[in-house]
Amino acid sequence: MTRVLLVPDLPLERWPSMDRYAHRLHDRLEGGDPGFEVRLAASIGDLTRDVGNGRTSGGYPRWWAQDVDPTKFVLPGPLHEPQRYVARYLLYPWWLRREAKRAQLVHVLDHSYAHMVTRVHRRPAVVTVHDLMPVIILRSPTDGWREGVRNRFLRGTLKALRLAGAYIVGTEWLKRELATWLGDDRRISVVPFGVDRAFFSEAPNARVRGRADWRIPDEAFVVLHVGSTVERKNVPLVINTVARLRTEADAYLLQVGGRLTGDQEQLIERLGLRRFVRTVPFADESTLRRAYRAADVLRRRGGGGRRPGSCRVRPGARAAERRCRATRRSDRTGSRAGADVHVAAHGGADGRGL
Repeated sequence: MTRVLLVPDLPLERWPSMDRYAHRLHDRLEGGDPGFEVRLAASIGDLTRDVGNGRTSGGYPRWWAQDVDPTKFVLPGPLHEPQRYVARYLLYPWWLRREAKRAQLVHVLDHSYAHMVTRVHRRPAVVTVHDLMPVIILRSPTDGWREGVRNRFLRGTLKALRLAGAYIVGTEWLKRELATWLGDDRRISVVPFGVDRAFFSEAPNARVRGRADWRIPDEAFVVLHVGSTVERKNVPLVINTVARLRTEADAYLLQVGGRLTGDQEQLIERLGLRRFVRTVPFADESTLRRAYRAADVLRRRGGGGRRPGSCRVRPGARAAERRCRATRRSDRTGSRAGADVHVAAHGGADGRGL
């Protein structure tokens, strides 16, 4: 039987979105009857796994491929970055070189691991491309030896990315961007983003329970931000939007999956929003679903079918609609990162609008 080898991000990266993508893809393939055998090159991080009834994927007894407790250091702080680089660029490729010999197809699940394509022994390689941030980073001015080391590895990764036999992207917009960079779109396939079935099976009172857990009034208007809080996510735009919303409604910001930076914390203090911001740095699957239920507006990245900066607001949320329009105008005249914003509305307690 044909064997497909999935190459996930290493658990020590602590990237919940990539862990979730790897978990769901592997579970769906393994749980169905795809007509081929599915294997994992490493175990998948535990950050987005359901608590209590989760599964163990992979499970190789090697320290760089083991699940890590996100509340603890893998190595002491100053050594964590060197550990990541050694594991990602030396040990993992060495391990894949042996595993790929027993596979007929290799699927690299994150473009930031595209350097692994050079270790697959001429096996067909597919890479899922989530964004083109490495290209943007290399085109931006840098200063310092750390950035120099990072960029050296990024250039190697992008060079290897061009060697892939096929690419998977989530949107037509990203397909066009990738095709422009590659100079060819014939090897790019669009597999649209889906909504996990588990999001439709939450208890009816999940919205109320979530708001109670996070001390958010039931009548409040909740803006949800899911993901990391790095600069390119333009979190200050969300914070300022919530501040403007509060002039017309009892608005709260719920941030899940990231840690606010010092500058973002200062902005919250300056705008007087401290009492109206809730953060959940690490969330299992049930907590993530509850956050979606508790929210009225979800702030997420653009690149989909709607133009960046557009919004759909659930019935009765007219104040948010006006503020989203104001945000859209500021995106046209603001920073580049502002164009990376896409606001979509939560569809109600049953989640049908997700």
